[in-house]
Amino acid sequence: MPAVPALLLTLFLATGAGATPPRPPAFPERAPDEARVERVLGSLSLRDKVGQLLLAYPQVGKDTPVEVGGVLFVGGTLRKPDSARERIRSSRERARVPPFFAVDIEGGGFNRLSRHASLKELPLARDMASLEDAQVEDWGRRVGEVMRQVGLNMNLAPVFDVAPSGHMFRNGRAFSGEPEVVQRKATAFARGLARAGVVSIGKHFPGYGDLDADSDHVHALADWSQERVRREASAFRAADRFLGGVMLSNIVYTAFGPAPAILEPSLVALAHEGGGLSVTDDVAIQALAAHLGTTREEVVRRAFLAGNDLILTTEPPDWSGGLDYFGILTELVGTDEERLGRLDAAVRRVLRLKDRMGLLDGR
Repeated sequence: MPAVPALLLTLFLATGAGATPPRPPAFPERAPDEARVERVLGSLSLRDKVGQLLLAYPQVGKDTPVEVGGVLFVGGTLRKPDSARERIRSSRERARVPPFFAVDIEGGGFNRLSRHASLKELPLARDMASLEDAQVEDWGRRVGEVMRQVGLNMNLAPVFDVAPSGHMFRNGRAFSGEPEVVQRKATAFARGLARAGVVSIGKHFPGYGDLDADSDHVHALADWSQERVRREASAFRAADRFLGGVMLSNIVYTAFGPAPAILEPSLVALAHEGGGLSVTDDVAIQALAAHLGTTREEVVRRAFLAGNDLILTTEPPDWSGGLDYFGILTELVGTDEERLGRLDAAVRRVLRLKDRMGLLDGR
């Protein structure tokens, strides 16, 4: 996802909005209640199920039902803490199934809550590599506690990319170029978030490595062997217990095929081996469709057909200038038994994670 300017949350504690949040849910120790998951799944219409696949920018209409599986906060959507908390509260009340409320906070300048007093000094991932594991875990806990004060429950971080050089190295977003260091530090950060009741989505699966290209803006190719891809992906496996899933990259791994990872079924299947969700990187990026020589609508279709559980978009699902995500996916699935089964499998994984987080309690 593209980086955005740091957010202004200085007013948070002064306004009383920083009250102690409720006791964190039991993730990751809690197993899903399969009977409850099936009960909720069985109560959903086709449109409801399609909505659970969407992790989207807040909907435009403030009084309309919230039909998406997750609400993504980027840009200025968290600039005013009181209004952010109110928007989250209102969205939760208007949702048939409680949503994920997601943001990405990696460290350093990649911090949506950088003006909050306790997170002003949050180091870059690269700088956290020199800290003890317990210190990195404590930073994760502090990030998670601030997120929960706002009402957020999912962090699209940490970065598990093993980057000895290249784009992720230069920006300080990678912990290290050493796989063992990345595993330990990223796992510690995710463990700290879990202690605060926040679920982590590790990225950018199966790994960015030492690539120079920024896949948010250009067509990025990793001409690696399958063995290397699996070796890069192994960094994520150490933290599976503390991750709700992984975000797949928009990079093409040529050994697996000509499509970016988010559209490559074999790589989505590899992501599922960790037991969590597969989340796309932003499908609203214009460069993605342009470099594939196709439409953005087709990117959304292919993301579903590849087996992804959450399709991330940085535009509102009801924005008049954007894509009709509900229409695209509902029409694609239709009455096709195989696609209906694929949809149920994805929604079931989404609901299992929500149940582990305590979001389905009482249902």
